[in-house]
Order: sequence, then C-alpha cells, then structure tokens
Amino acid sequence: MRNLIVVLGLMLAPAWADEPYKEYTSAEHFEPHVSGDLQLTGTYRYWKDPAKLDLRLAGHPDDSWKLNWKHMDYPFNKEMHAGHLALDRGLTLFKKLNRSGTFKNCLVMYRLNGKYETSLRGLRTAFPAYRTDLGRVAGLEEVIEHCAALEGEVLQNGSHDNSAVSLYVASQSLGMPIQIDVSSGPLREAWKRGERLYHQKIGRNNMSCASCHVERVGQSLRATVVTSPYGDVAHYPVYRDRFGITSLHIRFAQCSLELGFNALKPGSPAYTDMEVFMTALTNGYPVSVPSERP
Repeated sequence: MRNLIVVLGLMLAPAWADEPYKEYTSAEHFEPHVSGDLQLTGTYRYWKDPAKLDLRLAGHPDDSWKLNWKHMDYPFNKEMHAGHLALDRGLTLFKKLNRSGTFKNCLVMYRLNGKYETSLRGLRTAFPAYRTDLGRVAGLEEVIEHCAALEGEVLQNGSHDNSAVSLYVASQSLGMPIQIDVSSGPLREAWKRGERLYHQKIGRNNMSCASCHVERVGQSLRATVVTSPYGDVAHYPVYRDRFGITSLHIRFAQCSLELGFNALKPGSPAYTDMEVFMTALTNGYPVSVPSERP
C-alpha cells in the first residue's frame, strides 16, 4: 500500500518536482494571457473591460472580489491619492536624470527586440525584457537603477524614488495592453522558472503563491478576499495605504515575509523570474496607474 501511495504521489506531482527536499502546490496550467483567468476563476468577464465594470458588485462584500478590484484606483475612482504625488515626484526625478537626454535613451534603446525608439509611450508594456547591455532579463525598475547609475545617481531598485520614476514611465503607456513574448528565448526560460517558483512551498507556513492565488481564490484571508493573479501587474507600482509606493518586487518581499521566508533583494534573479511569470499573466490587459490599494 505504501508503495502505491508513493507511485500515486509521483503521478500527481508537478513535472518539476524532481527535488525530494522541496514541496510544490499542485500545478495549475497558466496561459500567458489575461484571458487565462476564464479557466482559473471565471471572474474575467466581470473585469475584462475597465470602462464597463458592474459597480453593483463592488458594494456587495461577497461579490466585490469578482471585480479583481486591485487594478483600479480604490475605491473605483481617480480622485487624488498619494499615488498621484509619487507620480509627480517621478516626473521631477525623470527630468533631472534626463537633462542631457541620455537617461531616456538608455531606458528605450533596447525595447522591442532591439529596435531603437525614442518614445516612452509603450515602454512599460514591453517589460521585463532581455537587455543586451546587462546580459540578462531585467524589469523596468532594475533598468531604471542601471540607467540612473550611468548618470551618476543612485536610484536603488525598490526605493520610493526608483518606484516613482517607474510610475511616471508606466503612466506614458496608460491604457495600452501589456505585451511580453514568453514563447521562446530568455523570456521563455524565465517564465518557466517563475512558474516553478510560484508553486514552490516556502517558509514556516509551508505555502506557495499558488496556495492562496490558486487554491484560495474567493476565500477570506486576513480580512482580505483572495483575487486572481491574472492582470495583477497592470497597476504596478501601486500606492498601498500601509506601505507607500510599492514595486512588484517589494510586494514579493512582503509576501515572502508573510510566508515566514527571508525576503530577497529587489532585482534578484528569482524575483525577476516571478515578474516575468506574473507579467505574462497580464498580457492583453491595459496599464492602469496610478492606483491605490488598502
């Protein structure tokens, strides 16, 4: 009987579970497009079009999570909040860094498969991207840190000012759909590593990202109802009432700590792989910044 249980366990384990000292949440088949949520939670139809939200759901505590409200300016409006102040700060810093025009050129010169473009418009939709100058896949905040260093300025990935510049750059792509290609090459490899990390259990609670955002979607967790991971990246960096302006990597670090696991440094390879995975789940959904969350 014990042997039968072992065999069944191996059959049901994720394909990557080849390390006996690690545990993984049961694998979910993710589509690298926001519409993949139709198979995961079925709520995509409620929040597919940000301009046509049924706000009657927002007022119902049992149904509000179906709107995947994390994409919107909380509570579903664009009134003034601290995210707008961070956006203003980002514009000021961008102008300072770009006095000679070289900072912007550094940001955009490798976008869209190496084609040189000078506009910031659409730049946010193409990140993370493989950067030949760095020799690796990098997120926008890592590239901002790199390009600022070339201007003699320290703009640490994960810091308020780095995230503010990222927010300003993202605002130039407002309403444009995220579109990264994870079908081949370095981004494909990063996607696969990120998917694996998403399911890997860690920390004293022995949980993975998928433990909540796959297995507990629609359930209450610490007074917050867990929502779909699809479309999540469209509103980052986001202003969070408890933490201030927050980049995606800082959010990964916060989740790591909540799971009882030591947080990694923003820009670390593992977090970048996770960023690629999460961003691909947002493909096809429009950039929505500045946004606010509790």
